[in-house]
Amino acid sequence: MLMLVVGGSGGIGKQVVPLLEQDNKYNVVSMSSSDMDITNPMEVQTICESLRPDIVLNLSGTNIDSYVHKLSGKDMEASRVVGVNAIGNLNLLSACLPHMRTQKFGRIILMSSILARKVVPGTAVYSATKAFVDSLVRTTSAENIGLGITCNSLRLGYFDAGMCHRIPENLAEGIKNNIPLKRWGKIEELKNTIDYLVSTEYITGQNIEIGGGLV
Repeated sequence: MLMLVVGGSGGIGKQVVPLLEQDNKYNVVSMSSSDMDITNPMEVQTICESLRPDIVLNLSGTNIDSYVHKLSGKDMEASRVVGVNAIGNLNLLSACLPHMRTQKFGRIILMSSILARKVVPGTAVYSATKAFVDSLVRTTSAENIGLGITCNSLRLGYFDAGMCHRIPENLAEGIKNNIPLKRWGKIEELKNTIDYLVSTEYITGQNIEIGGGLV
């Protein structure tokens, strides 16, 4: 099975892609932002039509930290977050679904965040785009149910990779103490969840939290 991993060179992607490759379950094609601009629908369509992926895993994402009343002057940054996190996922799904519908098989896994439901001041733009992702997978699942296609999102908590490494050290310990398991998530745990979602048709349209018990 050909797995297209978008955002494979990012913090989480850099660690999870080698794990996906090493057990030889998938023929992994990893793309970074320099390989494909996910905000460009024609570019995404061309690549998806060429690769015809059976599995699409989108790890790409970007963020801006700002209170809503301070967003003025940061319009370009906010638009970039919406473009990558929201419209980028829409471009990807619309490009990969025709082939999946024809072959009656497909697995789509998009990255969401616990911030889609957990209110944290300063994350308005990012959390709104992740709520968009959660809604998108539910509707996409309903539109393709019974065709062998599943579509789910993973609401990631705090992992020992990616954006967690940007958290100031004086704040990181407090965040970790608020996680019931008292630790960051491990990349192996993310990889195992991806494997499970690929293996079953019965889980679809779900926003699955991987947050160490955060409520």
